[in-house]
Amino acid sequence: MKFRKKILPFLIYFLPLSVFAIEYHVSPTGNDANSGTSDKPLRTIQAAVNKLQAGDVCIVHAGTYRENISINQSGTSGNPLTIKAAKGENPIISGLDMLNLKWKATDKKGIFVVDYSGAEFEQLFCDGKPLLLARWPNVPRDKNGDWDFFSPNLWAAVDSTGNNYGIIKDKHLAATGWNVTGATAILNVGHQFFTWTRMVEKHAAGSDELFYPKNLGKSIKPADETGKGLKFNDDRYYLVGKKEFLDAPGEWFYDTAKKQLFFCSQDGKIPTKSIFEAKVRNFALTASEAYYLTVDGITFFGTAFKFGKDLKSRSRFITFTNNTVLYSSWTEFFSMPDDDPMAGSDKNFPQIYSDNVVLSNNVFSYGALSALFINGFYNLIENNEFHDFDLNSSLIYPPLLVSRNQLSYDGKGGNAVIRYNSIYNSGGILTQIGQRDNDFYMNDLHDAFRSCYGGNKDVSALYSQSVYCRGTRLHHNWVHEAYCGTPPYEWNGGIGIRGDDNTAGLTVDHNVVWNIGSVGIMMKNPAHPTPEQANRVLNNTIFQHSKFNTPKTAIIFSTEGKSKKGDVETDLNTTSNQFSVVDNNLAEQIDGGWFAAKLGTVADYSGNATGITVENQLVNPELFDFRLKTTATDLLNKGKRIEGYTEGANPSIGAYERGDSIYWIPGRRNVKASFPIVPNEASVSADIDVLMWRPAYKAIVHLLYFGTDPNKLEKSGKFSAEKNVFTLPKLVAGQKYFWRVDAVTSDGLVFKGDIWCFITK
Repeated sequence: MKFRKKILPFLIYFLPLSVFAIEYHVSPTGNDANSGTSDKPLRTIQAAVNKLQAGDVCIVHAGTYRENISINQSGTSGNPLTIKAAKGENPIISGLDMLNLKWKATDKKGIFVVDYSGAEFEQLFCDGKPLLLARWPNVPRDKNGDWDFFSPNLWAAVDSTGNNYGIIKDKHLAATGWNVTGATAILNVGHQFFTWTRMVEKHAAGSDELFYPKNLGKSIKPADETGKGLKFNDDRYYLVGKKEFLDAPGEWFYDTAKKQLFFCSQDGKIPTKSIFEAKVRNFALTASEAYYLTVDGITFFGTAFKFGKDLKSRSRFITFTNNTVLYSSWTEFFSMPDDDPMAGSDKNFPQIYSDNVVLSNNVFSYGALSALFINGFYNLIENNEFHDFDLNSSLIYPPLLVSRNQLSYDGKGGNAVIRYNSIYNSGGILTQIGQRDNDFYMNDLHDAFRSCYGGNKDVSALYSQSVYCRGTRLHHNWVHEAYCGTPPYEWNGGIGIRGDDNTAGLTVDHNVVWNIGSVGIMMKNPAHPTPEQANRVLNNTIFQHSKFNTPKTAIIFSTEGKSKKGDVETDLNTTSNQFSVVDNNLAEQIDGGWFAAKLGTVADYSGNATGITVENQLVNPELFDFRLKTTATDLLNKGKRIEGYTEGANPSIGAYERGDSIYWIPGRRNVKASFPIVPNEASVSADIDVLMWRPAYKAIVHLLYFGTDPNKLEKSGKFSAEKNVFTLPKLVAGQKYFWRVDAVTSDGLVFKGDIWCFITK
């Protein structure tokens, strides 16, 4: 496995803290008049922050802190300002305030009301769980009783005819008998890769026509992808903001005119003992231009954080590690116009405008918008988990957004390293990578497009775009389980990895892409690229894709159409791919566009294996063993050697080299070894040759124990940090085998692994 080495200048400031550092303790039992010692703690984090000087530490003890924390000073190299959890404790910075509510029954069973004249809010929680603003249609519940934002019933579907830009036709809305003029509409319309929030301009009770403003932007056009003019007849939408919509347990509504808050209780009973909290702090922790700041071990609940102000006013040397971020956004407003009274609500998610960030070992869970937007130079995003975001599917709000490929961001970000992350469960795409010279590798991306019902098919799990991504490399990742909507469709979409319009200088190599609705990799080059804008697709393995498409194209280098430069019209088959490199890919079919368009002129097309059923060439793809079989003699050692990207003189075709001492397993690493291959409790053939595992985070050695008695496992191997392939002895059929992998860190700590087992057939 060959990775390009990259110098990371952000690592140079991890030096010992000053011996003169002071610790300030914070506790819910403290008092801001105290000195801040462990026996006389302060009450608020802000009070401690106000005292911090370079090298000082704010130690936060368990409890909930409901405050806006603003950091206006900086640390220095080797002496950062630090806010961290007390050892073994879980402090929570909350964006919520508790409400003292005395509910009364209404004439509707299960719905209760209380007079409320306090500050208005966008989000309401009950007993630590998010409630929903009353809406139509209702959000169903999943098997655990939680909101199922990935249900096909999330959206209202328009009628099959009569829809157009600005008009929704829906017989089911007519059947309600409501007049929804003035309601808020969440619109997934037109091309459907964006979602908008707009006020309903006109509707009449009993009418099947709803009108919304035609101000959604230049990307909305009247013709669909096939040119049949049916663009709007598969639209999706839902409505909020009317008391009539309040009819499902867990919903709420606020009548601003009457100053009354309504709630539909979970069990139909008056909620006398429940705790209600309203979101009042969108960003509970901010640092506009702070340098050398560390935040460690804090839980953020119902709120976000922001480091740096914008592209010009940014922070530097931020370390954000071991934190948990829950429900950072829960509003359902998307891409609102600037003059909307709720404008800004669609930007309430964690944001970092900073250079030299280390964002490591955090968990970001649940949010209507993005989990994180980060922009700057030389940022490290390592070993994090991002899941359940972008609930309503919009290209603007992926769980992880690393800069943007737009002119306004050019020269203001890049050189990020994004590795060992697990990113999953998104209503739309999973990750966007913007700007130049980024290195995105060893990430596990799965379960994308989960709210893409109807026409929203033009999406990709891993996305980059434009000439501004030059020098970025996407490699050694898994991208899988990504289907749009409910099959079958004429074009069931959902692309694995995509370099969209005018992508230039992007390298996509050694990825495994499987179980997706459309093509595995798509590259859309500039019409007239320069040599340095060449895109490269190398050594990828793609299978079980395009399930509802024919032909089964795995890789597309888009060359369709013609381009006019001056008075000369050029066929893109001869220009757009003239510097492209397509080598060593294991893919059923490689084409130049949809419907098997000719690939056209390519600078280098070598070592690709097409026209075969890819999964039949792999050892056991169902058990995540994507090595080539020993019988795949037409693929083993038959690829082209590519300097800087392949090992040895005769590389194999596809993403893995059989016989390598490293079997790369992407995704977030635990303190213990994880992700056993073969999986725990699996039944496998007695002729399996190896066991493999995901290395532990920051381990320098792994010790493997093996045997037939889980209580008497024998030490059978010692492996340096990344090496993770154990060659098995000869096995006996019908035997149960046990194994364990212990992880050793640089400071001598040993993390004993779980005991795994498999049975031979």
